[in-house]
Amino acid sequence: MSKYFTIAATAFALAAGPASALSCLPTHPTAAFNAVAEAEESFIVLHGEFEFDVKKVPDVNAPPVAVKIPTIFKGKLLTGGGFTDEIEVPVTLALNCAGPWCARVSPKTDYLAYVLQTEDKLIFNVDPCYAFAFSNPEDKYIEAIEQCASGGDCTPK
Repeated sequence: MSKYFTIAATAFALAAGPASALSCLPTHPTAAFNAVAEAEESFIVLHGEFEFDVKKVPDVNAPPVAVKIPTIFKGKLLTGGGFTDEIEVPVTLALNCAGPWCARVSPKTDYLAYVLQTEDKLIFNVDPCYAFAFSNPEDKYIEAIEQCASGGDCTPK
């Protein structure tokens, strides 16, 4: 298994049409793992904190917009053996708004993050439903993702 455990992922698309409320189904961290494992694009899974200028985050009621913010991620990379590799790496934070609903990420907050890996950069896409972003994840979820990475049971519980 390579040092940098990479899993495939689809780009999460959020179709925003006329609606009076945003309806999001809760995503379980292992369901997100399974979704990206079946996709064509490559993702890495990170556990740690993002450092960035919070003034660049759009207002919670911003119109539909996509904002890209440079960040530094500090934490651990998921490998086949778990969250074993300490890393500090630049990541582009891509926050998306759908109507008046905007994704928000807080600096210096613990995240379990599914991060798109392109040929030349890492992109943490966060939509208003937070499908691939989990703040302050419980230990049981971290352990479940490590189990998924090692080839164990990956059923959302």
